[in-house]
Amino acid sequence: MLLKSRLFERVEPSRNAKLIIIYCEGKKREDHYFNYFSEISSQIRLEIEPPAHHDDTSPTGLLAKATNQLIPSRDNLTPKYEILEGDEVWFVIDTDSWGGKIDELRKCCDEHINWNVAQSNPCFEVWLYYHFYEFEEFDKMDISKNWKIFLNDKVAGGFDSRKHPILISTAINNAKNKFIAENNQMNIGCTEVFKLSNSFYPLVSNKIEGALETYS
Repeated sequence: MLLKSRLFERVEPSRNAKLIIIYCEGKKREDHYFNYFSEISSQIRLEIEPPAHHDDTSPTGLLAKATNQLIPSRDNLTPKYEILEGDEVWFVIDTDSWGGKIDELRKCCDEHINWNVAQSNPCFEVWLYYHFYEFEEFDKMDISKNWKIFLNDKVAGGFDSRKHPILISTAINNAKNKFIAENNQMNIGCTEVFKLSNSFYPLVSNKIEGALETYS
């Protein structure tokens, strides 16, 4: 049985640690989820950027925030982050009703090295669901609210970001096996978050798998 408290001693990232910056559309759930993996390994530095209360959470708004924090300009000579070779930038977004704004975000990411989109259709709860189960259809699964209800019905007590992210390897496999997309249009019940997770999981896998063996 997984413990409710954190299973890992915190470690500081080394000077050569890989930097991964994650810009989240959601204010809490994504932030809490990815922060679970912060300070597990000295090889990785995870920086989570959830929106502030009045931020524009559209793909356009997230892109503007990233541009301000990452790209030097005449009016911004010292951006918040310095991106080095091998570092990555990710935008974690829901499908919602953003329409062409998602395509615009993807095109902008193509113009930068190691800028990526991790879209879920219709919402981030799809990714959380895959920590426990393979794909399962249900009524009106194209609606984000219904996925939240579905997840809470399937997982006793709901998804707990204090302990359930440790099942990330299962989520990666389940989401990858289900993933179907054409021209950046993915099926309902699919998520690209497994791609983001694959970028940092190898750097924390030893501790994650060791904890699973000890406490499961």
